Amino acid sequence: MKNVIKILSVLLLSLTINQSFAQSDDLVNVCALGIGNATYLKDFKVKLPANSTTPTKFSVILNKGNMYKFVVCNAEGYEGKAVIQLSEANNVLVSNLKPDGTFAEAVGFSCAKTGMYNIMCSFKNAKEGAAVIIMSYITK
Repeated sequence: MKNVIKILSVLLLSLTINQSFAQSDDLVNVCALGIGNATYLKDFKVKLPANSTTPTKFSVILNKGNMYKFVVCNAEGYEGKAVIQLSEANNVLVSNLKPDGTFAEAVGFSCAKTGMYNIMCSFKNAKEGAAVIIMSYITK
């Protein structure tokens, strides 16, 4: 009987994990629709607990002369709203958080120098959140 309970517990846990990954992939698919005529390059999935003080960081290489678009989609059921920042070294170049506290669904970046850039993601007011960031290339 104990083995049956263990097996059922493992099955239930794996179903829960698979469902959360499936929901994340669904959010990627929905968010990718927001890139318009841009070319999809990569997606970044972020999930942070409440009161998290350390943003999630992704490093990417961007090429001089290219225009990039970053679309942000927040998962339903979470209070947190994703704040993304694109930076080079310690210089923030673009963010989806506007000075008035509202959010842009997408931000563009015209790359002036080929190099390593960081995408930082946190959630406003350290609320629990889950989001997807779609990085795309805009053809001129």
